[in-house]
Amino acid sequence: MKRASIILFALFACHALYGQDEKPPFYLQFNGHFQVGVPLEGFADRLDKQGIGGGGLFALQLGRGRPLFGGLDVAYLRYDGEKLDFDILEEGVLNDYRLHTNNNILLGHALLRFKPFTGFFIQPYFDGLIGFKRFYTRTRFIDLLEGEDEVVEADTDQSDTAFSYGGAAGLQFRVGSAPDILIDLRCGYLPGATASYLVRKEGHSGPLEDPIDAFEEAASPTALLSVQLGLTIQFSGRDFQAKPPEEL
Repeated sequence: MKRASIILFALFACHALYGQDEKPPFYLQFNGHFQVGVPLEGFADRLDKQGIGGGGLFALQLGRGRPLFGGLDVAYLRYDGEKLDFDILEEGVLNDYRLHTNNNILLGHALLRFKPFTGFFIQPYFDGLIGFKRFYTRTRFIDLLEGEDEVVEADTDQSDTAFSYGGAAGLQFRVGSAPDILIDLRCGYLPGATASYLVRKEGHSGPLEDPIDAFEEAASPTALLSVQLGLTIQFSGRDFQAKPPEEL
């Protein structure tokens, strides 16, 4: 009995020493997501449409074992558009063309993330964000005979950039491991400086000679509610360690 107690104590001591020597893993995250942007406050007074699009995020742990990550968050939203189809007689043949105007928002933010290590399959996190919102309207001249993706020419009709900042909170649900695969739900509030952008004209009716004629310029602060659903792949240092070959 005494000998068995000594053996158990020795095994426990070895395990404790191993746990002390073992370093926590180093984490790296890549995310892709679908995103909806909802104008708020004065921005909603001028723009009554939601932006729909997507983006990606990269986050690197700032020190082994620390619950802090730094990274970059980029997204693209389209909030309105207009198109005009027409024919052009070329060498006796009618060719089909399209002018397609889209109003867009490009968002780019530096990211500081606090993510406590819960050891649970649900992992919460909180983000601080600082960056920009770029509003731009772009018209493409498309040759429909060659397909809707055949762009003959494209021009930017209007653009402006505003300082942007804010915060976000999210939940990640682990659905796979080695590397970790996480379903990612995130909601953010992004106030911003005043910017100029195009909105649809009120009471406009009748045929258009150019799709850009359906819009007029507006200006306001640019507060935005961002709602995201995505997938995150989280790598750890252990995922890159060489594994011993399997025994035959």
